[in-house]
Amino acid sequence: MPNKTIYVSKEDTSIFEEAKQIAGEALSSVIAKAVREFVANTKIQRKGMKEVSLLVGPNNNERTKKFIASFVGEWKGFSDDKEWFQRADIYRTQKGNWVVYLVTVCKASLLTDKGKWKTNGDYLVDSKRSDLYVGGSLEEFKNKLPEKLYSTLEELFEKEKNPVEFLDI
Repeated sequence: MPNKTIYVSKEDTSIFEEAKQIAGEALSSVIAKAVREFVANTKIQRKGMKEVSLLVGPNNNERTKKFIASFVGEWKGFSDDKEWFQRADIYRTQKGNWVVYLVTVCKASLLTDKGKWKTNGDYLVDSKRSDLYVGGSLEEFKNKLPEKLYSTLEELFEKEKNPVEFLDI
């Protein structure tokens, strides 16, 4: 039987010790099971991937961007300054990157104060614009997205990292 050596970080030492106690002396069966689950989950995630085609840029000057990804979430809300209503679609690419497709839909007053937008002409503003943000880590999106969208992205990162939450109850 072939030997494989794995290196465990200091942070992970305690969980390996706990797994060893639970499994008995042989950790190899636990590690093999975890690797099998990882491979199976990765294959399942990749099966759901499709070609995504998005229009990116300001209205009437958009460009089509295409990539292979799976849809993982969406968000709707206001820009941090509360001036714009925005929506976002969030994807995970075949290369493991995250994509946020952020669309500025309209002035917020069109939704929150219809009487005001009639008098000040906000309905005439052509605000539609879409932007594409790509990153491999959460930090790459910091200060680029509205705070509430960033929080949604944090939750999706955590959900992917820990898809099952074990409750100690």
